[in-house]
Amino acid sequence: MAALTLASLAAPGWAADPAGAPPADASPAEIPITELPPVADTRPEDFVYVAATRPDRIGRVMAPIFVNGVGPFAFVVDTGASSSVISPRVVARLGIEPDPGRSKLLRSITGSEIVPGVAVDRITAGEITLEARSLPVIEPRVFAGADGIFGADAFAHGCLYVNFLEANVSILRTGCPRVDQTWETLRAELRFGGLPVVRARVGRTRVLAIIDTGAERSLGNRALLAAEGLEPALQNPDTRREVFAATSQTVFGHLLKAPSVSFGNISIDNLSLVFGDFEVFQMWGAAETPAIVLGMDVLGTTQALMVDYKRAELRLLPQGAPNTFRVNSRSTPSRLP
Repeated sequence: MAALTLASLAAPGWAADPAGAPPADASPAEIPITELPPVADTRPEDFVYVAATRPDRIGRVMAPIFVNGVGPFAFVVDTGASSSVISPRVVARLGIEPDPGRSKLLRSITGSEIVPGVAVDRITAGEITLEARSLPVIEPRVFAGADGIFGADAFAHGCLYVNFLEANVSILRTGCPRVDQTWETLRAELRFGGLPVVRARVGRTRVLAIIDTGAERSLGNRALLAAEGLEPALQNPDTRREVFAATSQTVFGHLLKAPSVSFGNISIDNLSLVFGDFEVFQMWGAAETPAIVLGMDVLGTTQALMVDYKRAELRLLPQGAPNTFRVNSRSTPSRLP
């Protein structure tokens, strides 16, 4: 039986509204869970797929996806997921039935469970088309009410380019075009089924940093907590947060202010990480090694980002840097007004 890694999580303690990400300081009582339609509708041309992170919201990266020629549906573009997934309402819209013989073992931050699968003829996102795929079927509550997830398995030697300033996304079949020195370019390793990992530092500690466009909040493991001497902060009950992910299990973490985070020439201050004994770190073999997951609370504050799977590079354009780079591609959807 195949195993699917879905490292991304909804922000601790809340479900995101499909129309926009929640405020960064929201609590479960402040955000109602939206009723989701039983059958997916295709998205209008003016649907906003990309949103930057702001003080009052955490950003998102979605793309228009066609499944078996039907769409576009709004899928989260998730560099932290080892496989693409689809929601039950899209399956209903396509008129196909889940196949018990295609069930998959889903492993997420909070635990593992068996989920049904479904066979699709093709999935198209920008310049990339996947043929004859078996996709896990997962409830959309775990990915912000979207129609599915477009995961790292789809990119092969392709390119993800997200422009938060202009609110558009491009998915290219081959590596990313070259950029100038205004971009910060970092060597990445493609590990754990194609997840981009860069070397970073949190305070005095060197860490592995997994780049996860599907996670709202950034995470830290217990090894980092110990290395930075932050364990006494766990005694404060106000730091405790409930964490939801793709499986039905719920775990708790602690939201703590982290020391300065740096990678390349980029430094991030005043970042809060959710620390915990998350199963995904064990699955990646990083339970004993200080590691973090960099989510949209960090990535969405840039002007733009690229993940170049062909060259194994992460490229970031910091706020304030001049940006004359453009990608002309049919994968570019509508922009923010």
